[in-house]
Amino acid sequence: MIRKVVSASVIVTLAASTLAACSGSGSNGQAVGTTKDTSKPGEAKSMPKIYIYQNTGALNQKPEGSVPEKLEEMKKMYMEKLNIEPVAIVPPKGSEGEKLNLLLGSKDEIDTFQGAWDEYAPKGAIIPLNDLLDKYGQDVKKAWPQEAWDYMKDKDGKIWGVPRGVPSVHYPVWVRSDWMKKLNLKMPQTVDELEAVLKAFKEQDPDGNGKADTIPMMTDLNGIKNGLMGGFVEYGNSNWMDPADNKLKPVELAPGFKDFVAKMADWYQKGYIYKEAFAKFDPLELLKTNRVGTSSMWYSRVTLLFPQIKPGLPPEADYEIIRNLQGPKGKLITATAANTSAMVITKKAKHPDAVMKFINHQYQDLPTNSLNAAFGTNWKYVGNSKSEIELLNKDIAYAGEYMVSLGLATENKYSFNDPVKKMHADYLNKEILNLSIAKMPVDATIMYDKKLLQEKIPTLGDLDRLRNEELVKFVTGARPVSDFDKYIDQLYKAGLDKWIEEYTRQYNERKK
Repeated sequence: MIRKVVSASVIVTLAASTLAACSGSGSNGQAVGTTKDTSKPGEAKSMPKIYIYQNTGALNQKPEGSVPEKLEEMKKMYMEKLNIEPVAIVPPKGSEGEKLNLLLGSKDEIDTFQGAWDEYAPKGAIIPLNDLLDKYGQDVKKAWPQEAWDYMKDKDGKIWGVPRGVPSVHYPVWVRSDWMKKLNLKMPQTVDELEAVLKAFKEQDPDGNGKADTIPMMTDLNGIKNGLMGGFVEYGNSNWMDPADNKLKPVELAPGFKDFVAKMADWYQKGYIYKEAFAKFDPLELLKTNRVGTSSMWYSRVTLLFPQIKPGLPPEADYEIIRNLQGPKGKLITATAANTSAMVITKKAKHPDAVMKFINHQYQDLPTNSLNAAFGTNWKYVGNSKSEIELLNKDIAYAGEYMVSLGLATENKYSFNDPVKKMHADYLNKEILNLSIAKMPVDATIMYDKKLLQEKIPTLGDLDRLRNEELVKFVTGARPVSDFDKYIDQLYKAGLDKWIEEYTRQYNERKK
């Protein structure tokens, strides 16, 4: 049955998010997809080349990159249609940022890449796009809502990038519904009821392997902050305005934060939270063990990974979202605000108009052109609708080196007729923009000046590190919760007063 899809907004094209989460990789950071000059002697070379640094995540479907012949085929297609020759630069896996900085600082050509525009604009590495969008990017402009463009603008109204997202729900709590049925448990609605489910999973061997090795909750640092904290803190994982002095303060100073810490520490001590949650671990390998009862990690850790390993699990195995979970202070989930991540055009670009034309083409005739950029000729529509597609060959030949139209402006325009990809597509089409189930950060729409923050708060890096490291220590028991007041004193000694002063100043200056 063909599913109806909703209108646009937020992170990655299903090409990139089906593949999700990390940058594309390649051999040695070399430009690929170039061709010999075929112009005749004396003939003007009028076809511009544009150099695409492919760090968007589009290559996750095939990290090693395309079969050369297929990449050449795609390049020629763009040359014929747009009179533009795209050249893909595939960065070395694990050092994408280093390679990017080297290219930006060298004489080598690089025209467009994905990055936080407010990091690169102050360095003079990229250009504003207002005029280019007006002249050559009409389809890009129409594809994204105004709230997405707001994250792309500086205080003077200059637009520095093509959006990647809008506020979204990234950290739902999933539960093994077959285990719930097996243990005759009802779907939890409160933190206490969720705790009872975790306890049952821990003690009643729902996987039936005869061992007390069930993992009641798979999570990580961001998972507990964005998926659970809201039940204990009024504004969730967010800065908040203290009515006592009208100053913006970090969540650690909010009423209820200590209660959240104590609850997480209690769950960890009881074995409800995976013992390696705050170290590096492989969620895919963990799910393969058939021991994970719930997850509060980034949604794709379930939507992308679970369908891959489901055939090796009992046929009834399934995960469902626990809806309407409430804590003492309301909803558990905190929505993820949009950010400054964008497709940007470099100051070095010799043909910025061609770059914008190339990007704009992928926003035309949606989702067809974005699907071509992602999958080449290896896909087709199911039936007569443009709402469902299927891949023609599981052996990927074209990997997506020319994909630049990332985000829900393109990706929730379609779904896959594929059991492995269906769960992820359903989440993007039906769940990710349902902000009613989450708390919105107080300063979600505030574009802080990162450079100025670093200047005004010399210890900003130390504060960020302390906030993460000490939370992990509290939860894992490496530091007793009774030390919480000492921890707050530690933050002040590290410069929290300056943090509060500068964040409050910028918040008041920028709030609408």
